[in-house]
Amino acid sequence: MKTKITGFITISLISVTVLANNITNEKIPVVSGLNMKIGAYAAFESGFSKETHLKKSEKNISANKEKFAFYNDTALFATISNTTDDITYGAKIILVPTTKRKVNKDYNGSYVFLENNYGRIEAGSPIPVAKNMMISDGSIPIKYIKTNTEYLKQDTKANPSFLTGEGCFLGDSVVAGLDLASYSSEPPRTINYYTPKLSINESGKIQLGVSYTPDTANTGVDNPSVKSDGIRKHGIYANGVDRFEIDRSIKDAVTIGLSLEQKLAENVELKLTTTGEYGKSVGKIKKFANKDDKNPEEYKLHNLGTYNIGAELKVNNFKYNACYGSFEKSFSNKELHKAGLKTHYYNAGAAYKYNATTITLSYFGSEQFKNKVDSVKLNISHLLAPGLKPYVELHNYRLKGKPEFYSELKARKVKGVVALIGIKLTI
Repeated sequence: MKTKITGFITISLISVTVLANNITNEKIPVVSGLNMKIGAYAAFESGFSKETHLKKSEKNISANKEKFAFYNDTALFATISNTTDDITYGAKIILVPTTKRKVNKDYNGSYVFLENNYGRIEAGSPIPVAKNMMISDGSIPIKYIKTNTEYLKQDTKANPSFLTGEGCFLGDSVVAGLDLASYSSEPPRTINYYTPKLSINESGKIQLGVSYTPDTANTGVDNPSVKSDGIRKHGIYANGVDRFEIDRSIKDAVTIGLSLEQKLAENVELKLTTTGEYGKSVGKIKKFANKDDKNPEEYKLHNLGTYNIGAELKVNNFKYNACYGSFEKSFSNKELHKAGLKTHYYNAGAAYKYNATTITLSYFGSEQFKNKVDSVKLNISHLLAPGLKPYVELHNYRLKGKPEFYSELKARKVKGVVALIGIKLTI
């Protein structure tokens, strides 16, 4: 009996092996010359913050700690590709454990790509052309700054909105002062196309990029028919208004980018870029008189329309950059944004590299609905070993503004300093 059972198991294993080989050979062919690149990114930093003109209860930057907090960031990615008949195809696969998605294009969003002499197509990328091609060094470390605090001594819990990062709606521009608890951390899906870098003279190249996003509410976290991008809320709780809810959904969004690279001398290089975003707003503003209001008033939003113009100049070990961008009247309505409808931002910076050490000094400013941001950043980093870079960073900033829907309120000022000490590992 034992011999029969052993024989049966042996025959079964042989049969399964033969069947598996047939399936492998016929359905899943083994590709020769497959290229694979595996990489990882990890960072850890301590943030120290000090702000003025805030109540003591508002100053905590973590739940129970007033002046400092820890923050870490991590991602794992693999790029798999194959080349045949002058066509390279493959996929970029991203894993983002424990932390939110990355704005950095190298560590965000899985997608399939196809590349040949006519350009590159990225299907499903979360980073649109406008975000990828723009030149900008503007941002402030909003995770260590309190902006969504109770408006001081104005008998209201309304929060002013500040633009605290470079402007690209589809690329996740940073707007402080909004309740984003219901806003999805998953980006919408796009199709990107980049032309090759085409020579225009002996030392100059030009490149064009175009993105298309059919529906920003289709973020990939649910079925396509399920609206999953969430709604941004403004709490009011005064003047007889409970809250505003703003749906910033867009359909048929297109972003465009154009870059020009020119070598001016042996160690002098210039890069110019311009980017833009366009799309039809399909969401509305809803104004709720109270928490039980079942028929809120509704108002249309202006369509998406933004642009960015930037320049970068490299001279020996120095690098200079500057940009200006505008949101125009995107997603605004005079019923809510009483102080003004337009938003713009600008930044300028310089960096010097000596051996493995880089020093960067930059300025960022913005004005959104007459709410202003001014920030100066100093960053010093050192490449301690291949892929291992410790750094220190100091931000001095000033915020001045008021809730855009209350023009009668007095503008509020917040000044502060944020110091960061961290280390980044890239392999």
